[in-house]
Amino acid sequence: MNAGGIAEIADGTLIGNPDAEVIRGRADSRLCRTGDLFVALKGERSDGNLYIEAAWAQGAEVALADETKNLPKPPASKALIMVNDPLHSLQHLAGYLRSRMPKLRVVGITGSNGKTTTREILAAMLLDWKGNSILVSEGNYNSDIGLPLTLLGLEKHHEIAVLEMGMNKRGEIALLAEIARPEIGLVTNIGSAHVGKLGSMEALAAEKRDIFSMAGPSTVAIINGNEIWKDFLLVNFPGKVRLFGEWGKKGWESYEDRGADGFELLRNGRYIDFALAGYHNLINAMGAVEAANTLGVPEESIVRGLAAARSVSNRSEIKNGPVLLVQDAYNANPESLMAALDMVSKFRVDGRRVVVLGELLELGRHTDEALNMVGRALAEHEPNSVLLFGDSLGVVREAALAAGFGGEISLYLEIDELGRALSGYLKSGDLVLLKGSRSNELERLSETIVKIGFD
Repeated sequence: MNAGGIAEIADGTLIGNPDAEVIRGRADSRLCRTGDLFVALKGERSDGNLYIEAAWAQGAEVALADETKNLPKPPASKALIMVNDPLHSLQHLAGYLRSRMPKLRVVGITGSNGKTTTREILAAMLLDWKGNSILVSEGNYNSDIGLPLTLLGLEKHHEIAVLEMGMNKRGEIALLAEIARPEIGLVTNIGSAHVGKLGSMEALAAEKRDIFSMAGPSTVAIINGNEIWKDFLLVNFPGKVRLFGEWGKKGWESYEDRGADGFELLRNGRYIDFALAGYHNLINAMGAVEAANTLGVPEESIVRGLAAARSVSNRSEIKNGPVLLVQDAYNANPESLMAALDMVSKFRVDGRRVVVLGELLELGRHTDEALNMVGRALAEHEPNSVLLFGDSLGVVREAALAAGFGGEISLYLEIDELGRALSGYLKSGDLVLLKGSRSNELERLSETIVKIGFD
């Protein structure tokens, strides 16, 4: 698209070159490069309108900005589009581009856990089948900002878009569904992530159900057959339903758990090396395959995609070394922690199992119940040592001890203190599970852990 066309669609005022062309969107000036539309958004910590010149210097061709701000004049060949609400204009532009491609097949993926991993497994199959005709959400582009930015990358050759749909506030999934209009809606699971913002699990499930808010008779809902909210998610759903997660059906014959090395799968009479560890990731793969089958992906591409799938950074990411590190610190809620504890309990290790646990946030009135559940889970799985990071986790310590936890369990309030404790405690042969909410940034400990044993 060019600046003139964008200004017309966004009902904005154009200054500069109407022929400046864009092929993608960015909201971070540091990521801009040639061909970008920089959308200047005001956030909690920064104001994108202050970085317009930096975006142009990085290569952005066009800036979409707030008309009420004091804005710079664009350099020669570049353009500025002034609008009343840059975020709304971004969303409107993305919806417009989607509507111009009625034959585009869109897969929307939502759920409390496993969205990104499921997206990446499905993408591996689709890329093997269709190559660069696939558009896939990148990184954490799953919000009311990220999903529209992804759709700004649509080009005429794209046949399928795989879009992750996250939620941080009421109405966000419905908005994303209105913009993207998914033909296939895949719900990985319903867990307690963000339940504090919505007040109840039912309210949370209702938000996730909004992925089907634009559904018609041809829409396909893909849901885990063992999901306790399954019937609730499908209330008044007018389309077709496909379930996943059951062995002995749809070609899924058996599996062998190889611990940190993932699984050997037997599917349709063929053995497949699947490198992602943890049974929860195997379920994610089953959901991805169900979406692939719905799209008509041939079995050969499904097999190659499963074999090619790898862990996503900071999500069940395994780092081999003298100390085996399982870095799963992108988010944390009781369900994802239980899955991670189950996973590492099956790993063969010569040394000790150590859990480093950060805070579980956005649980609202469910916080105490969840923290007590976590304490009991730690007692059940019996790691050798637990290091807790964050003042709120004192409840976890008390619950674990009350449930009979017999290992070492300690609480830290400073990341440097926690890092020193790990340095003095860990030895070659140990395993560390690093698990916490994004705001804890527990990955800061990763370098310290992987260096142990090399000295």
